[in-house]
Amino acid sequence: MSSTDPHINAAYIPSEVEAKHYLYGFPSKPRLVARSNPDIWERPTGMEAYFKPKELIPLGAHPLSVVWENTLGPALDAYLLRQQVQVSLLNSCLIGVAGVTSPFVLVGVNPGTLSGQAGLDAAVGCRSILVENGLDDVHVIILESAFSLSKGLYEPAITANPAAILREPFSTSLGIPISPAESPNFGGTGGFFFLDKAKPGALYLLTARHVIFDPNQEENNLFKFCEASGQDSKKVMFMGKAAFESRCKAIKSAIGGKHIVIDYLNRRLECANEIEEEEEAEMERADVAKEMAGATKAIEAFQKLLDDVTRDWEDERNRVIGHVTLSPSFSFNYGDDGFTDDWAVVEIYPSMIAKLNFVGNAIDLGSIPMEELMTWMYAHPAKPSSFEYPGNRLLSFSGLISDEEMFKPNPKTKDHDDEPIILVMKNGSTSDLTVGRLNTIRAFVRTYSKGRPGEMSKEVCVLPRNSKLPSPFCEDGDSGSAVIDGVGRVCGIITGRDGTTEDSDCTFVTSINFLLKRLKSFGIDANIFPQASDL
Repeated sequence: MSSTDPHINAAYIPSEVEAKHYLYGFPSKPRLVARSNPDIWERPTGMEAYFKPKELIPLGAHPLSVVWENTLGPALDAYLLRQQVQVSLLNSCLIGVAGVTSPFVLVGVNPGTLSGQAGLDAAVGCRSILVENGLDDVHVIILESAFSLSKGLYEPAITANPAAILREPFSTSLGIPISPAESPNFGGTGGFFFLDKAKPGALYLLTARHVIFDPNQEENNLFKFCEASGQDSKKVMFMGKAAFESRCKAIKSAIGGKHIVIDYLNRRLECANEIEEEEEAEMERADVAKEMAGATKAIEAFQKLLDDVTRDWEDERNRVIGHVTLSPSFSFNYGDDGFTDDWAVVEIYPSMIAKLNFVGNAIDLGSIPMEELMTWMYAHPAKPSSFEYPGNRLLSFSGLISDEEMFKPNPKTKDHDDEPIILVMKNGSTSDLTVGRLNTIRAFVRTYSKGRPGEMSKEVCVLPRNSKLPSPFCEDGDSGSAVIDGVGRVCGIITGRDGTTEDSDCTFVTSINFLLKRLKSFGIDANIFPQASDL
């Protein structure tokens, strides 16, 4: 079965061309190591030859989902470890090609650690375990992948404000870029705000621990701030150096863009004056005048925002929004739940966020045109969607998604393959607003230190949304971002992603139910639906 001859009915070692292109369509463009299915892959030829993209689709109600977490996943992991395979990811989903879907187990391995022959043997061995458990239709794909950690403000502006979208990163809506004050070149995204019922009036922000404590530089110990002890506080700022400079550059670019528009409108006006038909000439002049007024108004708003931002936030000391009060040591496979324990609590200074500028836990949807976002959130054109675009652009928290529903979505909401689905979104400091699909099983992930395997941890998995050119749900710097569904129910926060490039195929989320349980274990009864009147 390990023959390299692809002309026999058996799995074979892929050529370099197949290894590079077999998984075309995956956002991270991963390299194939081996696969268990014997189907012959042929490179497209001819004048109009093109690769057919493969699409990652939630597994759905497949028999594998019943035995995955407690039986098959651990069995495959144990087998691969015995074979000394450096497995970084175990996931299962459907893969669609030209409208046809098939179930697969995806085995991610650290790049460059597995030869074609050893990979083929491992894929065939995994396939045997699946067959022994009655899962004859499930095949195995081994690909190169690595788990990685994705590393007063203004009140959100009204939609009529031309600078509303440029102003959003400086506002109190969710998706705030944060970093440790002593390391402004390092950071991620603030997750969500909460109140501690034992400390009324104080506002807290929860994010991923690795966003604030660099795992490569700092000791992995419990951090618990006690002001009376005299210990140094761990200050947190919004927008590190690169994030601030990037936002300022975006505002300047927007101003330049509107000046280009005005130059174009002046040329249109010159042409309008040469139109012989006076009625048409007047219509053109009126249209130009309207667009000119809009561009001029936008420049004024953009310039005011740039002036305000430079005045208020250029000095990094002014961007300190609070300090860390609690963060347990980072660990994989924590407790009975088996999630990654990766979170930190930041107490927010009232001078930065208070009653007058706080809008609660809400994601500003304005960075994507409304019509485009609506098409993203309607997974099936003939099926109902619970998503309604809010009049103020702010989608507020409205509840929690139970772990049970994450793995068994409401049958009323279906995707283009007529399968139940939960569409989720996040606003991250790097990739802004994105939409994805919850997989119906949890993935297993593992990191390695000096070639030695660490603990295998479970993660909620978000796959890219359905599109002709799937884009990743998150990028580096989005860690900590809150993930919610279309009605505002919270799923959890982003803690990592897979892939060996800047793009990722799967985004990993720690469940909100686990996080609230962990806060409770430290005596924090968290209210994640705070209102301005509570401050």
